[in-house]
Amino acid sequence: MRCLRRSIRNTFLSAVVVVSPCLALTSCGTTCVAGIFANGNGVILVKNSTPPPPCPFSTGMGVMNVAADKSRICETCTASSQAKHLFVTLKSIQLHSVFPDSPNNPQWLELAPQLLREPRQIDLLFDSTPEILVQGASVPAGTYRELLLQFLPDTPADPGALPSENSCGHNRRNCMLMADGRVEQLHFTGNRESPGLLLPLQYDGSSALAVVPGATVELRFTLRPQQVSAVSPSEGWQIHYVLVGSASVSR
Repeated sequence: MRCLRRSIRNTFLSAVVVVSPCLALTSCGTTCVAGIFANGNGVILVKNSTPPPPCPFSTGMGVMNVAADKSRICETCTASSQAKHLFVTLKSIQLHSVFPDSPNNPQWLELAPQLLREPRQIDLLFDSTPEILVQGASVPAGTYRELLLQFLPDTPADPGALPSENSCGHNRRNCMLMADGRVEQLHFTGNRESPGLLLPLQYDGSSALAVVPGATVELRFTLRPQQVSAVSPSEGWQIHYVLVGSASVSR
């Protein structure tokens, strides 16, 4: 197909969407072509004008809610291995977006700007009630692949950013409280000054999420401790607890 003597470049947001359609956008000169397809049915919209018209979905917005699911306490574990509380102090929740016109230029969208001002410590083990972290955040229509959680380090650069309540003691912001009274430090991969955890988004087997205008997305993540062995010249072999997790999407 040709359009104003140039080939139309097709760009697809290929992902399983929370509302189950595929969405496609194309542009060519003074023409914008957009389509929404679901279960073999769909509609194509074409606009042509001078100056070029805005594509109808390029500035559309969806809505996203984010919650942390809690894990169950191991009732059969011994006191030395039973975790009673799992505290983490969040300072940022970001989405990794890949825009269709620039797939090699990833961008990050902050979902919880209030955490940048006031980091929040949450317990991921105490009860079964999900921890609501984000409600009604506006999210531009597009494709999103990963969720980035950033945590407050043990020695933050800005002491004024410390939460008013800290259940891990004076020197820690992220920890696990054991049934025998011990406080275990949580370890993170990457930069110790800005600890974080990158979680791929999963929905019905897909590794990406397409948000369309007007859609409401329910995003939930689960975090849990995992034992790993580590060795150091000064302390020899040790057992550390690292934080792992997963993120899922529903509607």
